[in-house]
Amino acid sequence: MKITKRQLKRIIKEEKTRLAEYGSQSTADRAIGLYFDVRMMESLTVLVDDIYNNAMEAAAEDGLHAAEAYEVVLEGIRKLVEEELMEMRH
Repeated sequence: MKITKRQLKRIIKEEKTRLAEYGSQSTADRAIGLYFDVRMMESLTVLVDDIYNNAMEAAAEDGLHAAEAYEVVLEGIRKLVEEELMEMRH
């Protein structure tokens, strides 16, 4: 199949655009797109949401105002994640 110069130029332009978009991605975005299992990411999202909502309810029952509960709960989630990341280091 032959392609015209015009088609070739269009293909090259599209590829350059695609590569530029890929190059502007952060390393984290590339890792998520290339290496992470979608179902596992969805499971993690559901789990983190459940942990957050459960902790927010418990904080409210403990008498914390919403803004204070939010800060305390997020700090707890951050600590859990950071501790797990420390365990993963080689």
